[in-house]
Amino acid sequence: MRVPEHGKRSKIRRSIVGWMLVPAPLAVIAIALLIYLSAPYLPRLLYEGYPTQRWPAPGSYTAVGSSYEPPPMPSAASLRISARAQALFNQNGGTAMLVWQGGMLRAEHYASDAGPQTRFNSFSMVKSLVGALVLRAHAEGYIADLSDPLGDYLDDIGDTDFRRVTVEQFLTMRSGVVFENGGVKAMSGLETKPVDAGTFNPFSPIARLHMLGLGALAPGLRSDTDRIGQFDYQNVNTAILGKLVSAVYNRPLEEILAEKIWRPSGAGDALWRLAGRDKPVSAYCCLFATARDWVRVAVYLSRNGAPGDRFLPPRLWRRYFGQAVSEQQRLHGHYGTQVFHNLLDRPGERLQGPFTYMIGRSGQTAYMMPQRDLVVVRFGDRIPLLHSTLYAAWDSVEPDNIASRD
Repeated sequence: MRVPEHGKRSKIRRSIVGWMLVPAPLAVIAIALLIYLSAPYLPRLLYEGYPTQRWPAPGSYTAVGSSYEPPPMPSAASLRISARAQALFNQNGGTAMLVWQGGMLRAEHYASDAGPQTRFNSFSMVKSLVGALVLRAHAEGYIADLSDPLGDYLDDIGDTDFRRVTVEQFLTMRSGVVFENGGVKAMSGLETKPVDAGTFNPFSPIARLHMLGLGALAPGLRSDTDRIGQFDYQNVNTAILGKLVSAVYNRPLEEILAEKIWRPSGAGDALWRLAGRDKPVSAYCCLFATARDWVRVAVYLSRNGAPGDRFLPPRLWRRYFGQAVSEQQRLHGHYGTQVFHNLLDRPGERLQGPFTYMIGRSGQTAYMMPQRDLVVVRFGDRIPLLHSTLYAAWDSVEPDNIASRD
């Protein structure tokens, strides 16, 4: 039977279209397979998303400490923040602001959707606690000297040259590690941008570190010898320090933090993000705790422990608080042992002098001025004005009760 001419053409067109369509789904499958092979964590990353500001948060977490109800915090009769502090709080998306001075809580204020029980994400503030644990490990003899090569304690990380970089150089973000692009190279400008800001790339090294943990990347780490000694803020430095502390104590990092700092400070339950099930915590990020517990921890560090329970030998405590850092260095901002140092010197302000602070990417900040027995904890949705916030917090302290520990 003869097929009509127009039927032949229609059949040919269908065949051509069919052959054109066959490769398309195969190409999509091939691309998807390549993406999965290069980044098998993507489905989990899509589920977890970018780290949230408050608890609850998707992902895997472990407790820091055990079930514990913190004791009541000594407090002033009125906990209102000053008018200037309130204005800055509103302007900069504040969610919590607490002022501790002279042995008691002087001011406490939250956004309408937060309160004393809200667990906030620390983001990079937790780096400062890891830095303190490195100093504690040195004080206890687990790290003989901060000038020791990293390879003396970790022999399964990086190449030979990488393992020659000293513990101190990782501690101060001067290791020359080649990892993230666009790390912060100087301290200036921190009032206007977060220290670990950057465009989020799901295929970037930091995304891989966040989702796979340091163990998956450790063998390929290296340093640029020309950059060793230059400040370069890289999250991987803290991840390495977390691995170091865990290795020398032969215990999980969260247990060490709980024993050495968290429980002794009187802080309650906290939750620390894991890189995945059965993986270590993310040493550089994402400890969820209340603002009051951050006050307790900062007071504990500022006072070098509790009576009869010194946290660090005086030499190392002075180093943590940058007492050897010059005024000129502080004026430009200085990064010490996983903490920042700066100076209050604005004419006309009642509060003056050096201060040390922990900070996270959205302005989560814990200010410490041991010489004033002053701690200010601030959480928010964006970076605050660094100095102005501390000046305003001091307005909330009753002048008659100002105690100096100079």
